[in-house]
Amino acid sequence: MKRHSVQTVALVAFLAGWIPLAGASASDVSAYTWQDKLKRGAVNIITSPVEIARDIHITTEEKNLLVGWTVGLVKGLGEGLVRLGAGAIDLLTFPFNFPESHKAPLLDPEYVWEKPGPKYV
Repeated sequence: MKRHSVQTVALVAFLAGWIPLAGASASDVSAYTWQDKLKRGAVNIITSPVEIARDIHITTEEKNLLVGWTVGLVKGLGEGLVRLGAGAIDLLTFPFNFPESHKAPLLDPEYVWEKPGPKYV
C-alpha cells in the first residue's frame, strides 16, 4: 500500500511540473527549493544504475573491452552506489527546511547525464 502511494505522489508531482527534467544550475544555490531536492533525490535513485553502464562504456572506449568490463564495472558500481546514497539523502531530507547553502546538490554533476562522455579522437 505504501509503495503505491509513494509512486502516485511521485507521478502527480511529475505531471504537475514539480519535477521538471532540467534543474537550476549548481552555482545558483538560492534557486533550490524542496521540490528541487525531491526531484534530484528521486531522479538520482532511479538513474543510479546508469552509472554502471556508462562507466563500462567510457572505459571501454578509452582503453579496451577487457579493462571496460573489469575496471569500468567496479568504477561504475562505486559511482552508482554514491549516486544512490546521495539520492536517498536528498529524498529523506527534502521536507526539512535547511539553510539555502545546504539545499545544493551533494554530487557534481547533479545528474548522471550531465557528466562528460567518452573522448573520441
